[in-house]
Amino acid sequence: MQQEAKRSAAVHTLAARPEFTDIIARIRKLAPDISARALSAEKAKRVPAETMDALRDANVFRVMQPKRFGGYEYGPAELAQIGFELGRACGSTGWCGTLAVCFGWKTAFFPLEAQQEVWDNPENLLSVAYLPSPKVEVVDGGIKLAGTWPWASGIDSAAWLILAALLPGKDGPPTPAWCLVPVRDVVVDHDSWNVAGLQGTGSKTVHIKDAIFVPGHRVLPLPLVFAGKVPGLQVPDNTPARFGYPTFGPTALVSPIVGMAQGALDAFTETARDAKRMARPGVFEKVAEQPLIQSLIGRASAQIDAARTLMATSLKEGQDVILSGGTLEIEQRVRIRRNHGFAGRTSSDVVNEIFQKSGAQAADEKNKVQRFWRDANTAALHASLDWDTLSALYGTQQLGLPPQGVF
Repeated sequence: MQQEAKRSAAVHTLAARPEFTDIIARIRKLAPDISARALSAEKAKRVPAETMDALRDANVFRVMQPKRFGGYEYGPAELAQIGFELGRACGSTGWCGTLAVCFGWKTAFFPLEAQQEVWDNPENLLSVAYLPSPKVEVVDGGIKLAGTWPWASGIDSAAWLILAALLPGKDGPPTPAWCLVPVRDVVVDHDSWNVAGLQGTGSKTVHIKDAIFVPGHRVLPLPLVFAGKVPGLQVPDNTPARFGYPTFGPTALVSPIVGMAQGALDAFTETARDAKRMARPGVFEKVAEQPLIQSLIGRASAQIDAARTLMATSLKEGQDVILSGGTLEIEQRVRIRRNHGFAGRTSSDVVNEIFQKSGAQAADEKNKVQRFWRDANTAALHASLDWDTLSALYGTQQLGLPPQGVF
């Protein structure tokens, strides 16, 4: 009866699917409080529970959740907008909040039985750790899994984990896979997250010492994901499974970085309006009247808008193709990935220049600019956003050569 009540509640929520503009308006309304908690998030090494609760109450996490479990089934283009708005308020909240939406989407790739288990409570959130464990034993009906996984972003708020594993091969190398595991089956090392940026994400290490059983329907071989042949495609009316993860997935990583750049610019501009600097001994001038600062603000805003628009345009074009029943051409896929890399690099360049022009006061831990600077540069180090690799990926395709990489 309890499970049926939860599923009935999910269906009721689906009937009230909001316009996406309303969801963005809710996030913007929450943004001042999210921003005010950014320093406490760093010190606690996790996104505050009240922030995650507020986002849950605003139904943000339902944006890409399968509709049969109460989700709204919006797409990657909308995911990018969420990442921007959350990252603009707080880098760590942008990272974890956007990934939580993304990981809800990832459940659509699994068989229906696995989805039903995860969404037994439609309010559940997920975390993911991608570095695979080799401690895997194939047994009847599934696998036995043990090991250690670092960088589980948002683990403090999650009920389920997607853990990477290496499935033993009979006559060849092991096969990488994603395994759905309840958080109650792992031990979280709360002292494992000590970093320069994104401190508030709490991307901690998790352990499984004594091997646990993972049934086969909760094990998804990664080659199926990269080939676009996930089991979720066999589930009727399961639109989220049609969005290729290698192409669209990095949107959850880069869109908050663009938001962080905007947040840094917002903070810098606000300070510059009333600040004064010594122009020469005994003479102070208004920062707002300095052409160098005026130009910096204009140039940074254009760079952010360019990165955001370029990414949004290619995402929307690709999303429209998928929703109309089509298949993306290779050029479209690598262009989306190129734009991910461009947005990440451009955004980190922006925050670096803003920080360099912010003066010694920017080093204070309460200064928003230094936090955005650390968070954006740390986030942009993610391997899937490497600009040199992604620009070469697109160039290779344009030159008529077979592109090599994740797209």
